[in-house]
Amino acid sequence: MKKLHRQFLGFGVLVLFATLGRYLLVSMGMQPFPNFEVVTVAAFIGIMILDMRVALFIPLVAMVCSDLLIGNPIFVGDKMNQIVMFTYSGFALVALVGTLVGNKVKPYVSSIKVRSVFCMAGTGALLVFLYDMWTNFGWWYLMYPHTGDALLTVYALGVPFMIYHLISGIATFLCIGLPVISYATTKQPKTITNKSTHEIWKQGIPVGVIALLLVLVSVTGCVSTSVKEDNAVERVDNVSMEIITPGWNIAYRNVTTMNVTVASFLLESAHRYNFSVQANYWQGYDSLFVKSINNIENGKDGNCWQYYVNGEYAQVGCSLYHLHDNDVVEWRFESSAQKET
Repeated sequence: MKKLHRQFLGFGVLVLFATLGRYLLVSMGMQPFPNFEVVTVAAFIGIMILDMRVALFIPLVAMVCSDLLIGNPIFVGDKMNQIVMFTYSGFALVALVGTLVGNKVKPYVSSIKVRSVFCMAGTGALLVFLYDMWTNFGWWYLMYPHTGDALLTVYALGVPFMIYHLISGIATFLCIGLPVISYATTKQPKTITNKSTHEIWKQGIPVGVIALLLVLVSVTGCVSTSVKEDNAVERVDNVSMEIITPGWNIAYRNVTTMNVTVASFLLESAHRYNFSVQANYWQGYDSLFVKSINNIENGKDGNCWQYYVNGEYAQVGCSLYHLHDNDVVEWRFESSAQKET
């Protein structure tokens, strides 16, 4: 009974850490660079010190809870909602692979040594790389033409952000994961003993099934609104976007992209910098209407989101405006009176 209590306590602490960590980093703008990693390291700590059947659900529960706090949609809907399914399935895959990797590195992380540092740094880089490769595939699947050139473009555009993410994975695994796992090994050595490969696979069946289901939903659930393969590949060069409010701004500059509308370019920026965007489709205008950016919703203090291209107020919906090379887009949270002045 005492052991079961420790399992649930550890699960709760790690879910709370991952949930609040992600919420504060994303919503409060505290990230030192995009996609600072807390969920993966919490999942791996759980895999190393808890029963795997409990630990494997840490990233999924933390993602649901933090998305609810942030205000991100968590069900499949339009394109900007559907990427959430790829992030969930990505973390499920990370947890599954983490169980296999964790069994290999357990003998080397019971204390902080040179070898344990290399083991944890490599593990953090591997799991983050796996996650980024899958979610970038999802971004291509949802928002780009289904061609090889478009896929290569998505991965090329994602390289700077994957580097940031790799750095954050290595840093959190070394600064948080290694000390916690090493301390737990000292205090509770029985929880860090090796298990046979057969036992690991058996315990990983539940999350393996969930990961497979999420992968299937991510792909098959998005077919109806994904970009068709026969669309011509378009590209714009050196375009920029800035999102401006009185208290903060987000800049995404000098980008070459195949997301050639203002709406799709906004979604690309949100994906790269990990902030939320919510929008509705207005049938009368045949366009998306942005409701909120980074949890700042229309109607607050009489303001709403409006966009400008090269300093000129746009007269069409954001999903109808096609960008050109060197365009600069500004999203401003302002009132109509401000716009008129």
